[in-house]
Amino acid sequence: MPSNLEIIKLKDLRLSARLISQQLRQGIHSGVRVGIGSEFEQYRHYQPGDDPSRIDWKYFSRSGKHMIKESTTESNLQIRLMLDLSGSMNYSENGFSRLEYAKNLLASLAYLGFLQGDALSFYTLEEGKMEQKVSPSAKSFQRILGILENAEAKGTWPMQPISSPFFQSRDRELVIWVSDFLQKDSEWESLIQQFQHPRKELLLIQILGQHELEFNLDGALVFKDLESTLEIMQNGRGMRLEFQRKFKSYLDQLDRTFQGKNVHLLRTAMNEPLAAVIRKILTFKNLV
Repeated sequence: MPSNLEIIKLKDLRLSARLISQQLRQGIHSGVRVGIGSEFEQYRHYQPGDDPSRIDWKYFSRSGKHMIKESTTESNLQIRLMLDLSGSMNYSENGFSRLEYAKNLLASLAYLGFLQGDALSFYTLEEGKMEQKVSPSAKSFQRILGILENAEAKGTWPMQPISSPFFQSRDRELVIWVSDFLQKDSEWESLIQQFQHPRKELLLIQILGQHELEFNLDGALVFKDLESTLEIMQNGRGMRLEFQRKFKSYLDQLDRTFQGKNVHLLRTAMNEPLAAVIRKILTFKNLV
């Protein structure tokens, strides 16, 4: 089974996605449909505008609730893939960057959606702007790969609040954000709050390095801010406990903020196999 570094060194996102998909399917029964947009038959609450004839009256007689039963086809989601391209995504460990890890992760998710025929769109957040790079179409997967191949991380997080017409969408969809979710104040919290809506499911995938999570570094170290030219020198052992305390406090804050009815945070380290992360995503969403 190829490692993350071996997969990333291929520099071929289409091939990488296929290899990761093959790893993903190992151990999964061949009769199970694997994909990020599939769901089992389910109920949802009746909403104004729905056809009353679709109400399940037998369910109503038992529960007193007006529910509509959706078929698998009706339940397929619009999938919006979103990538953070701020400078901190250039952070590297073990021979590859956070951005390279994110690219291969997103390519694999797009590939699974493509195999399933899901409607895919792709967005980036870079230089303070949120842009739609790919809209849903028969060629979305190929276009997403093309954008990912050439994507570069640079710049700082915008100091001004981001305004985007994409926030106004009320379509039923799954929004998958891939980022390190590092912030100076509460930028990410404010941005995610703008996306929240009862018909949207937000899955936030936070990619962090092992050194960021554990910080078991010794000696004189030079720390460089990847979103500016700032550099400072510190002793690793001397600052370890304080760094670990503050970083844990920050992660705990994200855990509290990004866990709700329609918002979910999935944290992964860059040394975790890509196929294992995708399996978590599918299982997490009850989609396997």
